[in-house]
Amino acid sequence: IIGFPAVAMASKLGNVLLSLVLLVALHGLSLSFLGSGPARVESPRAARSSVARHAEDDNEDPGFSWEGEKPDLPTSPEEMAQQAADAVMRAYRDGKTRQAMRLRLDELFDMESLYIKGIQSLQLATQPFMEGMAKKLWGGDFLKEVKTSVVDDQASTLIYRESDNELQDIAMFYLPGRDLMADQKTQNFLQKMKDRLVLLVNTENAQSFWRPDYQGMDWGDYTNMGKEISNMFKEQTYYYDKAPFQSWQMTTFRAYPYNWEIYIEDLDYNLVKIFDSDYKPTSNQIVARLEQYEQMNAIPAYKKMAKIMKDTMKQEEASEKVEPGWRSSASPEEIVKRQEAAQERAREEAAKWEQKEGV
Repeated sequence: IIGFPAVAMASKLGNVLLSLVLLVALHGLSLSFLGSGPARVESPRAARSSVARHAEDDNEDPGFSWEGEKPDLPTSPEEMAQQAADAVMRAYRDGKTRQAMRLRLDELFDMESLYIKGIQSLQLATQPFMEGMAKKLWGGDFLKEVKTSVVDDQASTLIYRESDNELQDIAMFYLPGRDLMADQKTQNFLQKMKDRLVLLVNTENAQSFWRPDYQGMDWGDYTNMGKEISNMFKEQTYYYDKAPFQSWQMTTFRAYPYNWEIYIEDLDYNLVKIFDSDYKPTSNQIVARLEQYEQMNAIPAYKKMAKIMKDTMKQEEASEKVEPGWRSSASPEEIVKRQEAAQERAREEAAKWEQKEGV
C-alpha cells in the first residue's frame, strides 16, 4: 500500500467538506445536528420499543424481527440486502453505533471488467442496490427520504437515510477509502452524528482500499490514524464475500450476532464448512484448517489447480456472455498482462504445494 503524504492528502481532499455542505444545501438533507449542541439521542432499546409500538398500532407485520433466527447463506441479492439490514439493526440495538459491512458486489456487477471500467462504473451500477438496502433499515419504518451524493473523486458515496425523527437518521458511506476517512472534515462529521448509526460498506473495494480488521496495518505511513479509525468501526456486523484463497473458492459469511463461517467449494462443487467461530479467523488459521482438510481427504495439488483454472475460465465466459465484446475496449497489452499474472499465480501455487507434498 502506498502512503499518502499529508500535504498531498490535504490538497486532494480539500473538497470533501464542500461536498458534504453541498449535499446538505443541494439535496436538502435534515442535518441540523451538524451545528447543534448536545442532543438527547434515543437509545437502541428505546428505538426497539418504538418499532414495536409502530407495528402494534398499525396492526401490521413489521417485516423485521429483533430476535430473528440465524440466517443461511443468501440465495439472491435481495436476500443479502435484507439479511444485512437485519444484522445492522440487531447490532444497533446492542449499542453498536459504528459498524462495517462487506457485501458480495460480484452479485451486482461484473468484477472481471472492473480493471477496465473503473471504480466509478462499479459505484454507478451498485448505487441503487445500496439505496434499497438503506430503505430496509429500521425494518423499513420511519423513512422520510434517502439522499445520495458522491463525495470525492474516488467514488466514495454518502447515502443518508433521513427519518421522520432525525435522531433515527442513518449515514452510510459506500466505498469509503482511506483518503476520505482520514480527512478531518469526515472525522468532524462522524462526531456530529453522535449516537446515530453510521455504516461503512465495502471499504475493501474502495479505490484507496483498507480493512477494519487489519487495524491500520494497510494505511502505509498513517498506521496510527488507520488503527484509530479501524477501532471505531471494528464491529463487522454483516460480511458476505466469495474469492479464491489457497486455490480454493472460499466463502466468508457472518450476520450479527452469529458466528463467522468459512466455506470452500470441494472438487465436486459442494459447499464444505471448514470454520465456525465467534471471531473472524486469520489467514494463517484458515490455511492451517485447509491443510488439515486436504490431508484428511488426500487431495493432490494438481486437482485443486485444475478446478481453480476451470472456475476462472467459467468466470471469463460468463462475463463475455453478459457483455459480449467488452474485452475489445482493453488494449492487447492489458489482456496479456492480466493473463500472464494469472498464470504466474497458478505456477506459484502449484510449486508451493508440490514442494509441501514432496512431488
